Amino acid sequence: MLKLNIPLPSLFSKPALKQTLLLLSFLLLTACNGQTPSENVTVWPMVENCSLHNQACLASNGEQSIRLKISPDPIPIAMPLGIELNVKNIQAEKIELDISGANMYMGYNRVTLIPDGDTGRYIGTTMLAFCTVEKMQWKITLIVHQKDGTEIQIPYLLETQMHEIHEEGLN
Repeated sequence: MLKLNIPLPSLFSKPALKQTLLLLSFLLLTACNGQTPSENVTVWPMVENCSLHNQACLASNGEQSIRLKISPDPIPIAMPLGIELNVKNIQAEKIELDISGANMYMGYNRVTLIPDGDTGRYIGTTMLAFCTVEKMQWKITLIVHQKDGTEIQIPYLLETQMHEIHEEGLN
């Protein structure tokens, strides 16, 4: 085997390599952090004390509000779901509904809701993916793209249980 005694450039010396790796790690972590919304995004407080399984849930911020209803009641797994929104005092250009697993990655699940006339009503369909854990926690986020270029995100929580899947499958 041929060995070459060529000195490595200073970039690859141990101290410089450590600094370079540290800097690259910091840049990658900063660039990939999707948790910090941009200055054009307003995140409303999590909608709590409202069960999407059996009622419409209202989110409000000042004079603005959105009522989210998911059908049927209770919300099933791996079956079509009807989505209905009633929007007040929000100049929406487009509204999307994003469903993500809070306790397990469940893939990309985002749909654009369609305006139903000029009444502030939006409708659409989606479904919850099948999951094998006993209790699945879902984060449902409404993403409202406003005409002025800003965005509102409204998070809701939903929990499903494995026994609900078995009961629905038997009917």
